[in-house]
Amino acid sequence: MKRFIICLATVWAVFGVSSCTETKKPRARVNAGNEAVGAQEVSNVVYTKYGIPLPVDLFTYLVAEEIPYNNDLLVPLENMEKYTKETKQAMALGVYSADIAYCSLYKKQQEVMGYFNCSFKLADKLDISEGFNFRYVERMENNVNSADSLSKIAAESYWKACNYLNDNDKNNILPFVIYGGWIESQYLTVASNDQKNTRTQILNQREGLLSLINYLYEVMIESSAFYYNYDIKTIIFNLNSIKKIYDKVDNDDFEVHYYNEICQKIKKMRADLIDPRIN
Repeated sequence: MKRFIICLATVWAVFGVSSCTETKKPRARVNAGNEAVGAQEVSNVVYTKYGIPLPVDLFTYLVAEEIPYNNDLLVPLENMEKYTKETKQAMALGVYSADIAYCSLYKKQQEVMGYFNCSFKLADKLDISEGFNFRYVERMENNVNSADSLSKIAAESYWKACNYLNDNDKNNILPFVIYGGWIESQYLTVASNDQKNTRTQILNQREGLLSLINYLYEVMIESSAFYYNYDIKTIIFNLNSIKKIYDKVDNDDFEVHYYNEICQKIKKMRADLIDPRIN
């Protein structure tokens, strides 16, 4: 069966959280050279069969509206050591990658380093540290005062890891990374701003949510691992609870109570996702 692999193309820093889709045959390798992936290259791989919109647009919006950076919204770095289940670690990797994007757009270099190191450790636990090897960590440390350099290094390392997953058939964790990044980007948006300014931004996420659900359905159909399917079913169930609210919304009138319901769902899902006690 033809298998579609969607990489959560979290072009950390400037480009933030995005996604790409690759067919397994032929394998189209992503640029993992010394130069960071450019915005145009990102756009070329995003709008595909399962195109998931660029959540970085939400972060860019926050910066453009001069919404203050809020470190308290991010997942504590020490949580990384508490995640033991593989799917939980994969979701956490997606969450931390979104946090890297958030920090980088606000030019918080030290925070970028901290979350990158956590991502490196999680990738090592998941046995996918090809893109997060010590060479990248050392380069990060040597360029900690340059936001542009951090952006390039983070983008290069992520694309390399993405290719590694593709080339070594380590595809079971990708849906969980994607889900973690999507939830975190939604959460940071609704928790950073008031409802007046974010209602339109959240309404625009409806199509991306549908794309994510469709992707997860196909992953579940193709997977032979029951324990992965159980977790994916749970994720789909949660995402469908948000979709049901969107289905009631008139595009011309996104009523406040619907917006509040969606925000509460997102906050609850994110709280469960980052809680080490909940598997």
